[in-house]
Amino acid sequence: MAKNETPNMAYRSPSVGVDIAYALINLGGSTLWSILSWWLSYFYLPPEGTTRVPVALFGVVMFIAGALNAIIALPIGYISDHLHTRWGRRLPLMFGAALPMLILFILLWTPPVPGESIKNLIYLALILILYNFFYSLNQIPYTALLPELARTDQHRVRISAWASSFLLFGTIISGFAGMVIEKYGYMIMALSYAAGSLPAFYLPFLILHEPPQSPVAMTLRPNFHETGRVLLNNRPFLIMTVTGLCYWGITTLVMSAIPYLATEICLLSQVDTWAFYIPAVLATLLCYPLVMWLANHFGKWYVFAGSLLASALVLPGSMLIGDGLPLPLKTQGILWVTLQAVTLSGITMLPPTFGAEIVDYDAKMTGQRREGLYYGIWGLLGQTTNGLAAAVWSWLLLLGRSHTDPHGPLGVRMSGIVGGTLLFLGFLIFLRYPFRARTVGTDGK
Repeated sequence: MAKNETPNMAYRSPSVGVDIAYALINLGGSTLWSILSWWLSYFYLPPEGTTRVPVALFGVVMFIAGALNAIIALPIGYISDHLHTRWGRRLPLMFGAALPMLILFILLWTPPVPGESIKNLIYLALILILYNFFYSLNQIPYTALLPELARTDQHRVRISAWASSFLLFGTIISGFAGMVIEKYGYMIMALSYAAGSLPAFYLPFLILHEPPQSPVAMTLRPNFHETGRVLLNNRPFLIMTVTGLCYWGITTLVMSAIPYLATEICLLSQVDTWAFYIPAVLATLLCYPLVMWLANHFGKWYVFAGSLLASALVLPGSMLIGDGLPLPLKTQGILWVTLQAVTLSGITMLPPTFGAEIVDYDAKMTGQRREGLYYGIWGLLGQTTNGLAAAVWSWLLLLGRSHTDPHGPLGVRMSGIVGGTLLFLGFLIFLRYPFRARTVGTDGK
């Protein structure tokens, strides 16, 4: 027990209802995030026809929006740690940010000029920066809440499995966006998904309650210099953070490629993209019980390391999809997407359990609970990495984004090579993460 925590009774895991309520917020967040990852670049940079913004400058805007949002991640984490209200530290921020985020999500699909224009670029930059701000204001306190709700490794794996499953349900739901876009257009799609996501963000507040926290005396709170020293001496934090820099942007990169993979490599229509999402998501859902069982029996370190290595080997397979294989192009594309989803299942499910473990380690070393600080730093770096991944994606498209281009969809295929290389580097770095055995939580058991 950390020295500034109030002694309490033996820890009891919250009910499954609390786990589901927590995970439900992930349903809303993942639905919006998946649609933006898959369709935003496709909307502004269609493979055929007039683009709405200059191709090269689109990447610059995506990177700048991510970088600017990263700047505010640490203040959000700090506020989340030090806010004192009747609702607690995290829930008020989550509640207040959800509605503006949904409104801005709708506005992203309403550029002011029909064709290519710098006005559209400026509009995209402003709306995306604001959207990212409210998204972080919702999601950083949300992720920081997990170590408080789940105190043991086993419970953290369980609640992460629920949250990851709802994330995949959001992916399934967003997989039908192509059908809505083809029939009704982007604006109706945005309105429908924003309205459908609203209950996922607000219904959990009927059940979720933050555990009470013992306030830390001002004299015991470290200054900025001392905080920096503690972070630099936290070896698990440093290793996991550098590993995260290698995998955080991969999902953005790969998901952005899927509509292009369907239409420009497999020569299908937008409405056919659902055939790529659904098998991959279902395969991942089937993997989660296995990931949870393996993590609880052999340790999450081995499962996560194996997921990094397997994904690094599978992702470059995008270069092999073509007429040279004795399978229809659609089948090849679905197999590749499904295999990568299976191998990525450990990466998508287990990071929250490592984050909670690192926060516990910091609490034992310093006597303080600073979830918001750590998740703010990861949010800062994650936003920057995702912004960079979006920029890299648009620059890859300059190598070829359509089968009508001189180079064909070469840039689309290259996403697998880039992703596989980064994941292998992440695997090599993660091998140095020190906590390999199953760990206990803050209940002391």
